[in-house]
Formats: sequence, structure tokens, C-alpha cells
Amino acid sequence: MSRIPVFGWFLLLPGLALADASLSAPVTGYVADSSAPALRAVLGVPGSLLFSDPLALPDGTTGVRVAPGRDFAWAERGTAPPAVLFLNGVSVARFSPVEGALPAADWVAFSPGAASMVLFSASAGRLQVVSGLPDAPAVAWDLDAGSLPDQPLAAAVSDDGSTLLTASESAIYLLNPGAAAQLLLSGQKIHSLAMMPNGTDVVAADSAAGSVFLLPNVLSAPAARALASNLNGVEYISAAWDGSMVLLAQPGAQAVSILDPVSGAFQSFPVDVAPASLQPMRNPDVFLISSQPGEPGWIFVRTGSAGTSLFIPPARPAASVQPSGGQQ
Repeated sequence: MSRIPVFGWFLLLPGLALADASLSAPVTGYVADSSAPALRAVLGVPGSLLFSDPLALPDGTTGVRVAPGRDFAWAERGTAPPAVLFLNGVSVARFSPVEGALPAADWVAFSPGAASMVLFSASAGRLQVVSGLPDAPAVAWDLDAGSLPDQPLAAAVSDDGSTLLTASESAIYLLNPGAAAQLLLSGQKIHSLAMMPNGTDVVAADSAAGSVFLLPNVLSAPAARALASNLNGVEYISAAWDGSMVLLAQPGAQAVSILDPVSGAFQSFPVDVAPASLQPMRNPDVFLISSQPGEPGWIFVRTGSAGTSLFIPPARPAASVQPSGGQQ
């Protein structure tokens, strides 16, 4: 009797395959839908990954932000206080509201270990840092955006929430409570920066100039050092979990590059999609680079100083998912 290849079972019985995977497969990470308040788990291991069905979210959830590499997410809930969602595989185990935090943000930025995060709202005119994530979240900084030199477009924060940098279109500033913002770097189009795991060094990308900079020990008036130049449109930057490498996503070149911040060694790897993110997953060497609704997902897997992109089949269309209600 002829045998049906393994992939044939996924084609014949997609619902059963996904149900089985939801019960037994490890969780590689989580993905939030950019067009709706939806959250899915990424199940399996690199090379055989699947998106789960949408997780049931607490009543009133209007948006979700995934904490990179962690088992929690940040949920916006309309006019109600936002909340930390504690994730357990393909379910939300519980949620914890964070009083005083901005109910909606234009963008957020997490610290290297996702123990702190930055929230910015232009309409509210506020920039906040929430520290103590996920178990004891509290607003540690609450700044009037009008007091900043420029409107921030990105930020980097240390895990303890004490060191905060913002980037505008053309500059990076170190912020200090009760003192004027300190200019650290001027550029042309700085939309991406990342705190290194040591909590003192920051890397930043100027996509217009095609340059990547290291700002060492930002609390001691650092002199920025160029790590790379003449790169094609670096839009996203992320530090490896151990600080040994910096990863760069270049949508225009359809590539992800790996840069050694000490030696300057640089390698670029073509990927099968224009990367739209560079989100660390639970496996510290796996990064989500694309997860557009209704389309295949893509991850980038780092192996030392090498890397490759791998495919995730498109998620099944979302059926009606009942709100979890949740337990606070």
C-alpha cells in the first residue's frame, strides 16, 4: 500500500493537524495581528511551524503587543486600563491591569529582556516607561512629550527602566528626569535603535545614510562609533540575546544581516520576503521577520554568524472566538 507523505496529511486534514499541534507542539513564540485585536501562537520548531487559531482575549481588547521572547503580551482595552496578558501555550491564563498607563499608544518599545517597555501617544502628548514586567508592572516614567526636543519615533530602554533613549527623525537623545535631554547622535533618518543586553550600550540604524552606530556606555557621554556604512535601507535593528551580534533587517535589499559589534565582521543573507519586523521569539536565535494577515509567515534563524529564512504556512481564517473574560 502506498504511503501518503507527511505533508499530505496537512493538506487533507488541516483542522486535525492544527488541533494536534496545539495540544503537543512547543510554542516558538507569539504573533499579534496588525489589522485587528488578535493574537496567535507560533507552534512547532523551525522548519515545521504553524500558526495557532486566535487566542481568546479578555473582553474589550482593542490591540495587542507581543513581548519579544516572553510568554506575555500587552493588551490595550479601549478606555479601560491596559493589561499584561499572561500566556500559557494557546490560551491567556490571566491578565493584570496596569493603572495609570496610557490606554493606547502609537508605538511601543520593549527592553532587551522585556522587563520594561516604552509607550508613546502623540494624541495624549505623553511618553511613559512601564517597568517591573510582567509580574509587578508600574509606570516608572511619565513625561510630557512637549518637553522633548523632537517628537519621538522610537526608543530604547534598559530592563530596569532607569536608562531611556528616544530617537526622532534625525537625532537620538538620552533622557534624564528633571534635566534637559542630552543629544547623543545626529543623523538623517533614525527610526530604529536597540538597547544591548548589558543595559549600557545602544545600537542605532540610520536608514537614509545606510549606517549603523554603536553608542557605548550611554550614561557617560559616549562618542558614537560607526559599525557599518553603505547599507541598503536598514529599517529594523535587534541585538542577539547574548549581545554577541547585532541583526539588521533591510526590506529594500530583501536581506537580514548579522554584524559583530566588536570586530565589525559583517554578513548579509538573502531572505524570501521583504522583512517587516525583527522580533525575537522564545528561541533566542529565532526572529520573526514577516507575519502579514492571510499571508505566509517568515522567520530568520541565526546559527552563530550564519542565518537562513524559513516559511510558516498562512494561518487558517479566524473563526468566531469567544472573549476569554479572563481572571485578574
